[in-house]
Amino acid sequence: MKARRVALLSGTALLSTMLCLGGGLPARAAPASPTAPPPPEAPASTAPASPTAAATEPEPGQIDMAALRAEIGKDGAYLGQGVKRRAATFAKQSTASSLNAISTEAANTWMAPGVQGLDVSSHQTTVNWAAQYSMGARFAYVKATEGTTYKNPYFGTQYGGALASGMIRGAYHFALPGVSTAAAQADYFVNNGGGWTGDGKTMPPLLDIEYNPYASLGNTCYNMSQTAMVNWIAAFSNRVLARTGRLPMIYTTTDWWTQCTGNSGAFSRQPLHLASYSRYVGSMPNGWGTYSVWQYSATGPFAGDSNAWNGTLAGLQKFAATADGAVPTPSITSLGDVVAADSSGILWDYPATGSGTFRTRKQIGVGWSGLRSINAIDWNADGVLDLIAQWNTGRVNVYLGVAAGGFATGPVLAASGWEDYQLTVGYWYNSSYYPQIISRDDSGVLRLWRNTSGAGVSGGTAIAQGWGGLNLTMIDFDGDGSQDILAQNPAGQLLLYRTNGSGTFVAEARRTIGSGWHNMTSVTVTTNFKGAATNGLMARNTSGQLYYYPVPGNSAWGPVSAIGTGWNNYLIAGGETINVATAPPTPPAVTPSITSASDVVTVDPSGNVYRRSSGTGTLGTAVKIGTGFTGLASVHVTDWNADGIQDLATLSTTGVLGIQTGLPAGGFAARTVLASGLTGADVTFGPWLKAAKYPGVVVRRADGSVQFHANPSGGAPAPATTLASGFARTDISMADADGDGNQDLVAVDYLGRMTLHRSGGTGTLVSEARKLLASGWNTMNSISPARGFAAAGSNGLLARDRSGQLSYYPLTAGTLGAKSVLPSGWNGLLIGGSGLLVPGRAITGTADILTVDAAGGLWNRPAGNSSVGSPYQIGVGWSGMKSLNVVDWNSDGVADVLAQRSNGMLSLYPGSASGGFAAPFTVASTGFAQTTLVTGKWVSGSRYTGLVGYGTDGALYYWANATGRTVSAPVRIGAGWSGLKLAMVDYDSDGKQDLLAVNSTGAMRLYRSTGANRFISEARKTVGSGWQSFRQFSANKGFAGTTSKGVMAVQSDGQLRYYPVVAGSRWGTSLIAGSVGTASTVSSTSGAS
Repeated sequence: MKARRVALLSGTALLSTMLCLGGGLPARAAPASPTAPPPPEAPASTAPASPTAAATEPEPGQIDMAALRAEIGKDGAYLGQGVKRRAATFAKQSTASSLNAISTEAANTWMAPGVQGLDVSSHQTTVNWAAQYSMGARFAYVKATEGTTYKNPYFGTQYGGALASGMIRGAYHFALPGVSTAAAQADYFVNNGGGWTGDGKTMPPLLDIEYNPYASLGNTCYNMSQTAMVNWIAAFSNRVLARTGRLPMIYTTTDWWTQCTGNSGAFSRQPLHLASYSRYVGSMPNGWGTYSVWQYSATGPFAGDSNAWNGTLAGLQKFAATADGAVPTPSITSLGDVVAADSSGILWDYPATGSGTFRTRKQIGVGWSGLRSINAIDWNADGVLDLIAQWNTGRVNVYLGVAAGGFATGPVLAASGWEDYQLTVGYWYNSSYYPQIISRDDSGVLRLWRNTSGAGVSGGTAIAQGWGGLNLTMIDFDGDGSQDILAQNPAGQLLLYRTNGSGTFVAEARRTIGSGWHNMTSVTVTTNFKGAATNGLMARNTSGQLYYYPVPGNSAWGPVSAIGTGWNNYLIAGGETINVATAPPTPPAVTPSITSASDVVTVDPSGNVYRRSSGTGTLGTAVKIGTGFTGLASVHVTDWNADGIQDLATLSTTGVLGIQTGLPAGGFAARTVLASGLTGADVTFGPWLKAAKYPGVVVRRADGSVQFHANPSGGAPAPATTLASGFARTDISMADADGDGNQDLVAVDYLGRMTLHRSGGTGTLVSEARKLLASGWNTMNSISPARGFAAAGSNGLLARDRSGQLSYYPLTAGTLGAKSVLPSGWNGLLIGGSGLLVPGRAITGTADILTVDAAGGLWNRPAGNSSVGSPYQIGVGWSGMKSLNVVDWNSDGVADVLAQRSNGMLSLYPGSASGGFAAPFTVASTGFAQTTLVTGKWVSGSRYTGLVGYGTDGALYYWANATGRTVSAPVRIGAGWSGLKLAMVDYDSDGKQDLLAVNSTGAMRLYRSTGANRFISEARKTVGSGWQSFRQFSANKGFAGTTSKGVMAVQSDGQLRYYPVVAGSRWGTSLIAGSVGTASTVSSTSGAS
């Protein structure tokens, strides 16, 4: 556990190397007066971007390149070369080998669990890839490059052979970090086979970083320091990400990683390829909870080395196809940073360079006034520094650092009662995984508050008495690995209280290690400020001068450095302001931007946010409360953290749900991400769980599922629980519609029907018939819940129609009341509680599948990429149809429905680009009652889709569509077609539509056409059998991609099966595309629309 803690924040990619933090640190006797130290920078108007420290790398000229080339030779090193040599050496030195170890010499047949794979290099000149696949290998890594001079001469053959056998393949680079810059090797690798694309057939690039195999490059770690090695790996990774969009997987061993990177935990975002030749994988390097790929054997069963993916084949395929995002840039990048709040409440980070200076400061927060202390530490051990805020009110809470910057709402450690505690934070126990808090109250009692989960703390345990008037700082002063307490008494003496690392003090006389410390008004711990693994104190005197006191861990002080002046107006993180007599602070006036949950919030197209008070059924004057709220799908008012101040929740157009907590003095905190992946979703907030302290959020996802996320702590939402399904194209609003004190869902579907879905207040919907509250609501483009709008406790809806008129509709006892029209001026505004409701086309394209239910309801299942989406109702009154055909009849780019009625009439329902259907018209008034029809552009060059079909006499006819409205007189094109099931598709890919005809035995024959209303005179080829089992089938274009074509067949159980037609007049691999259930009428589609 301690090793995990010590290396948790290593490297420039995230944080620093050692984790040893507290409320203050040791200082020196009688601080010296510095000469003209530089002042801190003046406040910036904007927060500058955090620069990246350049990696310390060797100069290429220091390497004997001729000697190195000779050592590399024609084959170079290979994945695990150093591992194998080391394992072989240890095996020879050991008199009793492990029963679980896999020999590095004897052939191995054992396979590790998971999906099998292999890695090869030029040392495997010939590989029978088909044989490897038949043995179970499903992925392979091929060496591409080494350093900046070597390329695998067999790379192309091996890389292509793996792909041809059906494997997912990737390339690896054998790193020589002592030879050149990381960027140079990354570019050489990517330029020579190390690229990546999300085609699902390419593994991410692999960085092979392991034991140095070449004497000319020095020791095991290439003569590089741990810090330089971490920086080199980070720079290589970031360069590969910039070039390919994918962070490389890292191949290494736990032993080498510990020795050469200091067991850095900075690379947890990258997958791990771990080498361990044993039946058990062993311990992980720091930063990784588990491995992605395990190289478990160098002697079989596969060619080269044998590997196993830690998961399923589906998981591997998804992993191969998923790109990475940008490199994270947390707000606080190092424990050497100085974090400080100025007198106006702005929180600043002064990034440490690691050499005793700072880079340009950046603003990381606002509203940090009214605090007794701030501490920066990794509270939840996720590798990102967090902030512990102790407010003058006695509240203590954690703000969790986000890897991409900013802070998320974390646990509340104490709601009140801590205003009289002085805190110091650190790893009180040597076995600690998470930091603990030591408090000292005014009566002198020390208490330990244990953090066992990275969340809240346990009840305080008294560990000492008699500490009244002492200022505390937790740090390992004597370097024995255990935290000590430095106690400054009122006379300014600094006393050392050593501990044994098990939670108790060493029984000994307390040594005085400094004097004059009553002149210091701030004493905080810093780590890595002046080099990797360095510890020390930042101390500010009464003049505002800041000094650095090194604590080298030898029970003495290092040389003091002057850091700067002008720090008196700052509360420096790591503790509190001490040795200053101050009057109790006056609590800030509570004047939040949103004064009530009933306020109506709007966002204009420029991103300006306004609120209007309500509560009497009218709206107050618009007051501007924010700017920069652009790119939003919806905005919502909610008291997410239950602090009595209303917050703003936002859903972006890219599907990211965030919260900006309201500040007591007005404004909002930085956005904290609650969830992502919600593109196309609809969200609504409120007390869904009646007994919960915090509000929750109900989400209608794009697939039509409705899910609830509880809010257990006012921070991150809980995992989703499913409430319902079948809500595609439906808007939801949370309101107590029936007045029973429980929140319900009011749902408006695509047809504008409003239904009530009641809840019992315990997180589920009541099982009952859904009451229809209203109809015609598809004319609304905004529908929001309105709690307390008319009076305290009232419930209702605010709805805006397409003309821009906003009205209030009361909800009372499950009934929607008469509307009250509100003043105009609402066009173009995003109204709180609702997104912009755009109905969209009823039918998304001619590949969609329509069905008619028993009540005559018309439903659409939109075509996706090789599957149908969730159904939604698009019409009523569709009973009595013989067939439906989805086709662009009038060639306006919008899908229509051609309906063949049982009375022989053909009607066209033109699709509207703005939603729904235009007025229908008659294509043929009679004559089609007994006709079997297919649609398509039978005659080449036709602008409009026509009809081909036969009646009871079996004669086959073509009806041209010359105008996009009615059909022409039929032209006979064949005879003897009775009883055949038809589909029109260009089966032979000659640009002309053909007919596929299935007889009663299920044989499918191809009737190719000339494109001129005639068939080619030839023997009819049988292209399928067994088709009699399908209820129906039709051609379908664009179902599996824009240029795709095939046949959609409906099985007797309602399952849809799609048969693609591919080049060469043949069928591709069929796939299950969804289901239409028991629907009696299923639409046909055209293969040539």
